[in-house]
Amino acid sequence: MSESDHEEAVENVAASIEDLLRMGIIKFEDSSVVGHEKVILTAKFSFILSKMMADPNVLKDDQQALLKALYYAFLIYLDDELKLPRRLTMALANDIEKFQDASQLSKFVRRYVMVLHNILREA
Repeated sequence: MSESDHEEAVENVAASIEDLLRMGIIKFEDSSVVGHEKVILTAKFSFILSKMMADPNVLKDDQQALLKALYYAFLIYLDDELKLPRRLTMALANDIEKFQDASQLSKFVRRYVMVLHNILREA
């Protein structure tokens, strides 16, 4: 990976974290140690994700199933907490699945899901 590709990847992750913070999906954990802030899932998103994780088909050891659970929890959060109209959320999901790599929207959502996955792994 070239230095410019690495810089772009870091910028994309930082932008995704900023977006997830603004949406209220993640937050900084209160820490008494300055410089050692930790990013965690918010209670609202955790509740939605816990409902998805209750499905016996979603095993913590199965990365694909976990990524899919995070993706669906993200869409549910958009609908329930951010009050996006359900039809708009469904259209977004359909376009993401239909166009996958050809869609910039798909790339953003994939980055969000990967950041959430990494946060879960660190927890």
